[in-house]
Amino acid sequence: MMLRHTSAGLLLWLFALTCACAAEPMVIERSATLAGIFPAEQVRALRSVLPGEQRVTWTLRLPSTSPRGVLVFVSPDAAADPPPGWDAVLDRHALVWIAARDFGNRAPSNQRVLVALMGLALARRDYVPADARRYISGMSGGGRIASMAITTFPQRFDGALYIVGADDFGKAEPARLAAIAAKRYVFLTGENDFNRREMRHVHERYRKAGVAQALLLDLPHFAHQYPGADDLERALAFLDGDMAP
Repeated sequence: MMLRHTSAGLLLWLFALTCACAAEPMVIERSATLAGIFPAEQVRALRSVLPGEQRVTWTLRLPSTSPRGVLVFVSPDAAADPPPGWDAVLDRHALVWIAARDFGNRAPSNQRVLVALMGLALARRDYVPADARRYISGMSGGGRIASMAITTFPQRFDGALYIVGADDFGKAEPARLAAIAAKRYVFLTGENDFNRREMRHVHERYRKAGVAQALLLDLPHFAHQYPGADDLERALAFLDGDMAP
């Protein structure tokens, strides 16, 4: 059974843990403004991207075991729930899922990047341990935003999964390029994906830029779609460092 709660969900989740009742995952809705997540000096700088009074709502899915990581997801549309079939994989990898509602492809790109960073900060503050794995993913236009987020702020993430969409990060100064190259990336496309050629090109660009841990999953009979559980498992196993590119 899946439970959906308001921002009081964290207290309820902690109560469930103390009662040894956390054998099932929990879905929580959390809302916050910039000031609810970032310090005042950062809020002043970020108001030009997102109005300070605007509340953002995220869907969080807490795994059935103690969280060991977080997957920030950027959707191409208004939806924020994990795709069908993903729940068991997220549980096996003990990942908290967090995705913003109503920040699909129609929203400005800089807002979508910021909202993803807000979601990461919220999850790290309230739900995962300090040493948790930090991944970002997205589908189609959301994958492009995920690629922008991790290559602009590589110090905030450990790896990324780009699903049928990713952007080349262009030229980067040596320090940022070194930080980008130290992460792990999965590019997921397929023979019937209209973005396949671009995905393969961006993957090759990463490799030529010195990114050694970049896995291309070019799947047969796969179109512009979400992957199923088996392919998500392969992607997360690579991000976890359990398989070579």
